[in-house]
Amino acid sequence: MSTYRLDRSFEWNVRNGPAYDGTFPEVPETPLKDYFGIPAQSRIGVAASVLVNRRWTETYAQLGFDLLTYKTVRMRRRRCHNFPNWTFVHEGPNLLEETDTALVRPARRIGNPLDLTGAGSFGMPSRLPEFWQEDICKTRASLPANKVLIVSIVATPLPGMTADEMASEFGELAGMVSAAGAQVIEANLSCPNVRAGEGELYQDTQMVGRVAKAVRTGAGNKPVTLKLGHILKNEDLSAVLQAAEGLADGVVMINGVNRTVVNHDGSATFGPGRETCGIIGQGLRPVAIDAVDRAVRIVQRDGLSLKIIGTGGFAKPADAAAFFDAGAYAVFSASGAIFDPHLAIRVKQEHPEW
Repeated sequence: MSTYRLDRSFEWNVRNGPAYDGTFPEVPETPLKDYFGIPAQSRIGVAASVLVNRRWTETYAQLGFDLLTYKTVRMRRRRCHNFPNWTFVHEGPNLLEETDTALVRPARRIGNPLDLTGAGSFGMPSRLPEFWQEDICKTRASLPANKVLIVSIVATPLPGMTADEMASEFGELAGMVSAAGAQVIEANLSCPNVRAGEGELYQDTQMVGRVAKAVRTGAGNKPVTLKLGHILKNEDLSAVLQAAEGLADGVVMINGVNRTVVNHDGSATFGPGRETCGIIGQGLRPVAIDAVDRAVRIVQRDGLSLKIIGTGGFAKPADAAAFFDAGAYAVFSASGAIFDPHLAIRVKQEHPEW
């Protein structure tokens, strides 16, 4: 079962999804937790991915996910990259290592998608604020108790835009989504399939601090998290966490790893200009767990107050266990929740303590 139709465009899925026509199983009762002080029935969530509107968010809330991340919104409309936007790839080189080796798309998908490595090329699309402000408000009003609505935001760079102006736009967006009903604001500093600077902000320590400060101001007293990409060196990761300390409440790790994806003949799978994209699914999992483990160790070593939220390749209860064992405060799923919409129920059956 896949709630997102891979054979249809992103726009089709927004209009018609989720493709879920099953029953809604009973969600196991679990002890009440909190997420940055907000009551939550678990610390299991959906990452910024497919919760593109109220209908998608309500569906996943009914399916037992408690931390619900509304997909990234912008100040301006941004169309999705052209179809296709998703494929599967053969197991390639170790993603923990820096490499330019291309990953190859198989001629056909073989096996359970929960066991596969995927590649996504969407480009952080967004509708205009006039739509998403109203939709976020309605979404929040529709959610039952002990569900947490997180909204992901990103500034859109324009020609001549300064670093301060970009940070200011993050802050303005934080205020807008907060007013619309977001309980937690997530600033997306990493996207592996955009062709502009907003996808690489996590690599600029000074920019991380500027954005965190602006989002903190815009969010008021609401929790703030920063979504990061893969940072290979511990000294660089430490610098980013230090820049976020005292401004953000937590960091979400990690977004998809940027890699080249080609067909067997060497042509770009997603077309010219889209040679690189985000690697997701099972191939990302060891990278994400390693990132969480290293970040938690740095936080403990330096006495930081940041919480580390894990995401990347979480498709089974055992995957969540690996993240929590690494010290994650909460764990989010993206493609795992798409291909197994009952994932949160399975996790709660085995681990009500999460």
